[in-house]
Amino acid sequence: TQGFSDEQDNLDSVVDGVQKKYEQINNFHATFIQEVEVKALNKVQKADGEVWFKKPGKMRWNYNTPNKDQIVSDGKTFWFYDEEEKQVIETPINQVSETQSTTTLLSGLGNIKELFNASFADPGAINPNGSYLIDLVPKGDEEYNKVTISVNKKDMMVNTIYLYDPFGNLTTMKLEDIKIDGEVSDSLFDFKV
Repeated sequence: TQGFSDEQDNLDSVVDGVQKKYEQINNFHATFIQEVEVKALNKVQKADGEVWFKKPGKMRWNYNTPNKDQIVSDGKTFWFYDEEEKQVIETPINQVSETQSTTTLLSGLGNIKELFNASFADPGAINPNGSYLIDLVPKGDEEYNKVTISVNKKDMMVNTIYLYDPFGNLTTMKLEDIKIDGEVSDSLFDFKV
């Protein structure tokens, strides 16, 4: 049908637009609000903080509430600091899947077509407030259900990530006050144990 091919053209141009945007950006900083709907417990866990990204592959997530957890990567190593347990988990970055979490997903947006099969999401599922809603299903990784990204139609930046896991839990990560290509020091991504 004609409608379908139009939608496909539109989808390609949106995905290309996001890809191009994230290829051009050297760094960005945002505040985030994270909500995890835990199905088994029938409750929502909330957290918030700030995030920085810098090419190639550097990122830092500083949680403010409920705990001051940190997730840091210098592009080679991935550190997860758990404040409550007072412990640090260190993992080589090549063992952390791009699609495993919202924390690594954003650094993979420069190559969406390599990593994911994309389609427009059911618009009734989530209120997109003037955004494109795109489902991304990781290629060759059937374990993971899907990720839905909400993309601002004006600047092609991702403003919300919805991450579904195989247990029916939903993690929603809203990015706010996004600032592109500011001064971001490399020392921010060195984790001092």
